[in-house]
This record gives sequence, structure tokens and C-alpha cells, in this order.
Amino acid sequence: MQEMKNKLRTDDRVFSLNIIDKKLPLTYLGLVDKRLFSGENRLHAIKDPQYQLWNMKYEMGSVPEPLKQSFTSFKALVKFATDYFVRRNIEIKEVLD
Repeated sequence: MQEMKNKLRTDDRVFSLNIIDKKLPLTYLGLVDKRLFSGENRLHAIKDPQYQLWNMKYEMGSVPEPLKQSFTSFKALVKFATDYFVRRNIEIKEVLD
């Protein structure tokens, strides 16, 4: 994750997600889209040019409620997303610029 901090420059960044220990993602509501692991669906972090706030969205479908918030920095968004996904047995493998 260190190398990602130095090279990210765009306002639309894509998260690549992996299951941590090859077991099913942990969720009690079934809100983890399994297409996120195969590349059929992707999670984006998008910066609003007017308000300078970062938000998350899927290419297809709606993100879970906890991810429907705005962040003042990309670093804060990554920290929140990392904590959110780790609790669900998912890791952020890389961030594509």
C-alpha cells in the first residue's frame, strides 16, 4: 500500500479486492457483491470536483449503507474502507489510478 500513496493522482480510483483467507466474505446481510473478486464489478472512489469530497460507488448496483458517506480526503476513505472490508474477511489488494 505504500507505493500507492506516491503515485495516485486521478479523481476516479478503482479498488481491487481479495478474500483474505479463501473463505467466504463475512456478512450477515449478504451485502458483499461476489463479482468484486472476479473483476465483473468494481468499487470506485470518486472525488466530487465541486465540493472536493470523496465517495464510493460500484460500477453496477448500490454500495452498502456504511459505504454511502463522504470523506474529506482519499486517505480517510481508504482507512474507512480497509477497516470495513477487513471485518468482512476482505482486503484491498491495490488501488488503480
